[in-house]
Amino acid sequence: MWRRCLCLRDRWRRLLNQPSGGPTAIVRTGANIPSLSRAYAPPAGGFEINLDHRKLKTPQAKLFTVPSEALAIAVATEWDCQQDTIKFYTMHLTTLCNTSLDNPTQRNKDQLIRAAVKFLDTDTIW
Repeated sequence: MWRRCLCLRDRWRRLLNQPSGGPTAIVRTGANIPSLSRAYAPPAGGFEINLDHRKLKTPQAKLFTVPSEALAIAVATEWDCQQDTIKFYTMHLTTLCNTSLDNPTQRNKDQLIRAAVKFLDTDTIW
């Protein structure tokens, strides 16, 4: 399983370094990427993540939707790398999206962006 995660990570890095359209252009050409089976079919509000044929939800039971296909693929890859137990501390994008979707502190968009940008130089997000 670890080897598969490394393979997915390497593929993701290669996709991000593509000059012609990035990861979405390669996905549309039919590249066989195993993690794509969980990120499909954008609903009206964005892309959903399906885990074992069930829609992913946030901790407050809201539907987990993201605005871009690349982010949906990255979140699905994070979930795909989980083994026997789910370790949320290894899924940084999922945690960031959950915080953004649930908005537990009732902040507006500008306040959330300022709070996230403040930590970009630390290893909290990277």
